[in-house]
Amino acid sequence: MANNHPVVLVHGLLGWGPKELGGVPYWGSALVVPAKLKRHQASVGPLGSAHDRACELAAQIKGTRVDYGLRHATKEGHAQFGTDYSHKPGFVPGWSARKPVHLVGHSLGSPTVRCLQHLLAIDYWGWGSNAQWVASISTISGVSNGSTGVYLLGANEQTGLLTRETMTSALFGMIELFGAASGGIFDSIYDFDLAYWGLLRGPDESLLAYLQRVVDSRFWIGKDNASYSLTLQGAYTDNQIWKTDPNTHYFSYVTEQTTRGFLSNFCYPDPLMNPALLPLSAYIGKKQFAQPPIPTPNFNSADWWENDGAVPSYSQLYPHISGDHPVGGEMRGDTPADAFMKGHWYYQWERNIDHLDICVTPQLNQIGWQRRFYIALFARLAAL
Repeated sequence: MANNHPVVLVHGLLGWGPKELGGVPYWGSALVVPAKLKRHQASVGPLGSAHDRACELAAQIKGTRVDYGLRHATKEGHAQFGTDYSHKPGFVPGWSARKPVHLVGHSLGSPTVRCLQHLLAIDYWGWGSNAQWVASISTISGVSNGSTGVYLLGANEQTGLLTRETMTSALFGMIELFGAASGGIFDSIYDFDLAYWGLLRGPDESLLAYLQRVVDSRFWIGKDNASYSLTLQGAYTDNQIWKTDPNTHYFSYVTEQTTRGFLSNFCYPDPLMNPALLPLSAYIGKKQFAQPPIPTPNFNSADWWENDGAVPSYSQLYPHISGDHPVGGEMRGDTPADAFMKGHWYYQWERNIDHLDICVTPQLNQIGWQRRFYIALFARLAAL
């Protein structure tokens, strides 16, 4: 049955909203292609944890003040409340099970939208909410089971945590990587949306000085940050808690742009991959763990080698390292809407596409492909 539920697009690590970076579109053509459904572009913390980003997302959809939760805020050491969006209507006035939304998350946006549905299901804010406030979840290049690339940036292989010795390299590594991958636009980022941590950047403060304050703060220690949310350990814990709801549609779009070696079986980045992603892709493509980082039966490092330059394709498929998440199977672009069962994950491969081709920086020969991708995605959601 067709629907007119609005779509909310949620960016990934170091992403941005519509009023940032001079209007440079994070979502490429997604907001301009023809679609029957109204679309909204969220702006959540580019370095925040999946939980904190989910709280920010909820406030924007509803049109209220961000509430991270008293118990959570006290435990982690930051303010309970954040930006107030109550001065204007939210994305969906009257948001409820009768007026649900389609959530679409890229990269770290994927665990963000899944966390939001979990918080709604347990009525985290006392709104009388439930899981049916979300009609569907679509993950694009989603970090559904963590990324082995985080360990290159300094996360401990057995705990997923950063240490004082690795925090600087992790933060600056992320900034350098995504700054280069997006053509240097991150140099103009002014605010990392960390005011609730007491980390508001001063008007005359250099980016270098600000980032050093972030490194020296409590924010970068522990589990309440993007780095930990991206680890296999973080995803393992989250997948046990965040349930796949039996009344929600779930879709994953899996990107990859690597080739397996004939002798080594390692996965090497293809020549057309964004040059800034090549070192990270090469690392992911042959990353081996001396000991399994998570207590998953028959953990095999080689399963995680195929990647899109930032996230193993194995991680993008659907939540599978822990928890109960039924799988419906592989889908194609022409799979009819009535073939999808609620409460099951369906996945679609997007071959020869890197982590940023699908949104921020498509190559010239992929612009048309990207438009067709989003036209088909929105048409699928509208047909549910």
